[in-house]
Amino acid sequence: MKNSSISYVWLAVLTLAVAYSFFKPTTGAGSAGAGVTAEGKRIVFVNSDSLLTNYQFYKDAQKEFENKGYRLQVDLGQKERALQGELQAIQQRAAAMTQAQLQAADMTLKKKGAELQQYSQQKQAELGQEQAKKNEELYNNIREYIAKVNKENKYEFVLGYSKIGGGILFADPSVDVTQKLVDGLNKEYAAKKAEK
Repeated sequence: MKNSSISYVWLAVLTLAVAYSFFKPTTGAGSAGAGVTAEGKRIVFVNSDSLLTNYQFYKDAQKEFENKGYRLQVDLGQKERALQGELQAIQQRAAAMTQAQLQAADMTLKKKGAELQQYSQQKQAELGQEQAKKNEELYNNIREYIAKVNKENKYEFVLGYSKIGGGILFADPSVDVTQKLVDGLNKEYAAKKAEK
């Protein structure tokens, strides 16, 4: 698995979560507090890069998947070495084996090789599914927290900003609510983690 591609997926999920979670039109012209108004609309932004690097849930999920990926590689490596050991043992005994025995050994090794390949694909698919569920959980955590916080702040737009790409070319730091969001998310995550 490539960490950079995983990070881009997380950034995309976060940007969408942030952008859509705060779009709640209100009838008022906005209230006092953080945010800029544009024709009565309250607008703030969240730095998606910083949100990822500072959200403990994301850090824990990254570490969890790195560990699972490493364990899978070790497991597959052991199985592959065992299969290679069998092949070497057969090669060493090949001179003393009959043609039928050689063919049977060859068939057995090919079957075990195919099973190993199928096992590898299955385990990688399972890991991918787990990661997709974790992405969804991340999205839901952020969306739910933003909705809860927005009951108080009444933002109409929260834009997702990323230094490595995205639709926002400039963001005024005075309307950056990233740290507030990260602090709140980490506090909630720590409480949920403590409950488990």
